Amino acid sequence: MDDLLLPRTDMLQSVINLVSDYATIVLTGDEANDPDTFQLKYPQIIVQIPWRSEQTRYKLVTTGLYTQQIDLYWEADEMGSLMDTLDKLEILLPHLKLSKYQCEYQADSLISPQPQVDTTTSTKLIHGVIRADFLITEN
Repeated sequence: MDDLLLPRTDMLQSVINLVSDYATIVLTGDEANDPDTFQLKYPQIIVQIPWRSEQTRYKLVTTGLYTQQIDLYWEADEMGSLMDTLDKLEILLPHLKLSKYQCEYQADSLISPQPQVDTTTSTKLIHGVIRADFLITEN
C-alpha cells in the first residue's frame, strides 16, 4: 500500500516537476496555507491540489476529469518575468505527462486571466493564475 500512487498525487507531483525551474519557491496549496511551511519569498508558485469534477466508467475503464490550477506570485516590479513564465506554462501545461497514469489535456480548457495586483501582504505582488482540465485514465 505504501507504493500506491493515486491519480491526484501523480498529477500534483508531475506539475511540481514541470514548474520547479520557474520560481525560487514551489509549494502545494496545503503547504502555502500551513503556518509551518508557508514562505514569504518571491517569485513563488503554488500548485493547487487537483480536483476531480466528474468520473465516468465505460466497460472496465474509469476516467476522471481533473482540473489543475497553478498560482504564481511575483513582486510587482517583475511583471515582465511573470508574464514570460505564464507564457511558458501555457505552452508546457497541455503537454503534461504523468508518471503512472494516462493523461490527456482537454482542448480549449486552458484559462489564464490577466494577472492582478495582490495587496494581501506587506509586499506588493502580482498574482497570475493558470488552470487547465485533464482526462486521466484511473485504472
